[in-house]
Amino acid sequence: MTTAGIFWCLVLVDFILISSGAELVQTSPSYTPLCPGDRLVLTCTTITGNTFWRIPGHSSVSEAIPLSGTVVEGLMLNYTNITGSTVTSTGIYQSINVSQNGSVVGCSGNSFNPQFDSVTINIADPPVAVTDININPIDDSSILITWLYQQNIIKCIVNYTVMINDSNVSSQYSSIGNNMTLTSLIIGTNYSFIIIPIDTIGREGPPSSLMQYIWNVPAQVVNISWYQISSDSVTIWWNNTENSVQRPPTQNYILNVFNAPNSYNTTYTVTLDYTNVTIGELLTDTNYTVTIIPGNVIGYGPPVTVNGQFIIIITTDVYNSLH
Repeated sequence: MTTAGIFWCLVLVDFILISSGAELVQTSPSYTPLCPGDRLVLTCTTITGNTFWRIPGHSSVSEAIPLSGTVVEGLMLNYTNITGSTVTSTGIYQSINVSQNGSVVGCSGNSFNPQFDSVTINIADPPVAVTDININPIDDSSILITWLYQQNIIKCIVNYTVMINDSNVSSQYSSIGNNMTLTSLIIGTNYSFIIIPIDTIGREGPPSSLMQYIWNVPAQVVNISWYQISSDSVTIWWNNTENSVQRPPTQNYILNVFNAPNSYNTTYTVTLDYTNVTIGELLTDTNYTVTIIPGNVIGYGPPVTVNGQFIIIITTDVYNSLH
């Protein structure tokens, strides 16, 4: 902050103190909106030698010094420091409740025709639904489920109810954080997940959108094609099957290239980033069988077949006609 910025800040504080004889601030907690059940501390500083509080539900102003330690309409008044004509006092609500939302607490340095500096109590609304649910496989029988919650009121959420259903069983779990690990998954099972946030006084938010997940190996690849790039090599492409329901992502592929008469048998492994491979040192005028097997964290899915086999015929004449 620049010197000018600090100067104007000091001028503003002095103006507040001069106009009302007091400055009232929320000193705890440091955030707003407040969570139901929070301990709220308001600090008032006056320059008139005394402090007067305007308390919701109370018909008259309350003087802080003689009432120190007294609770007025749920607000405990205490004076904490007196230095000359400057008085610092606090008003403490031990546990804020929803009915206090919108209430205005004020303090002033004068009791005769006082001008109050005020703080409005702002309490968080009931929870909203979680968003951005993600499912990440850990190993062949477990997953990590994560989600996000609205950042400005996440402090008011004490736990989440996670409801899990499969074809036979419905289970309910509680998570303190915004993630949960689920173990002992059964291969071939369809799971569905719903997440419900719960706040400090037990209010439930709306359930999340239903997340469905199939715990299974990948489906076989589709749309296989190939292109001869030289007299003894081809590039093969394929696509993953698009599933309407999410499942563990494909991580790698095994490709088997086989030519029985010449006993040519080669295995290629391709990482997730690639759905193509180039095969070289092939013999001309020869049939090759290519099998593609997708794999994920669980295991390998079914091999692809086209009429029982995928045949590549390498011929010098075809290559020469293309070039």
